[in-house]
Amino acid sequence: MTRRLITSEGEEALRRLNALSAFYSSSAVSQETEGPPRLNSVTSVSTDQRTLQETVIVRCVTVVEAYMTDLGKRLVNDRLEGVPADDTALVSLAGHLRDSRLVGLDQGKWDGLVTLWSEGLGVPVRESYPGYSSLVALRTTRHAIAHRYGEITQLYRKQHLQRLVKEGFRDPLAAEGPVPLSDYDVRDALSLTVGAIRWFEQALVADG
Repeated sequence: MTRRLITSEGEEALRRLNALSAFYSSSAVSQETEGPPRLNSVTSVSTDQRTLQETVIVRCVTVVEAYMTDLGKRLVNDRLEGVPADDTALVSLAGHLRDSRLVGLDQGKWDGLVTLWSEGLGVPVRESYPGYSSLVALRTTRHAIAHRYGEITQLYRKQHLQRLVKEGFRDPLAAEGPVPLSDYDVRDALSLTVGAIRWFEQALVADG
């Protein structure tokens, strides 16, 4: 299967993810080569590293969601533009869809995005994308970082049960504290989201 891109949105998303990967790599190296902080010891370095990891993971998910939103809206609009101008009923319906379905996508509702791609664009994300559950789990991590100070949430416990077991929590369903993060988690997030963009692009090729 070809790996060519077919949309400008896909190219932009991959450019942003590649830049994010380069930023993370250079920042991680700079942290390793810097001397110890002047006032605080390990705590300061650990906090800086944690902030870097959280920032990259949040941005990874943002890029995918923005890509799905922008491309989805453009493709739907392109199809609605094909409605004959003299068919007032269809023109009215097209306007209604733009006002009711597309405007709401900017609110960042994941289910709405997935539904648009599945029912509006013919790309059944839940059923066909092999990395769907991993992407959903990454969004759960992002939510904990962005909305819960990076602390473990109830949904995180449910979706990342095995990870919490590996981290040594005796009762992972009652786990509390910061969401476990490592260099591997960040690089896995970058790899996952790059793969997601490429999958969407290829799914559109197959659909077209």
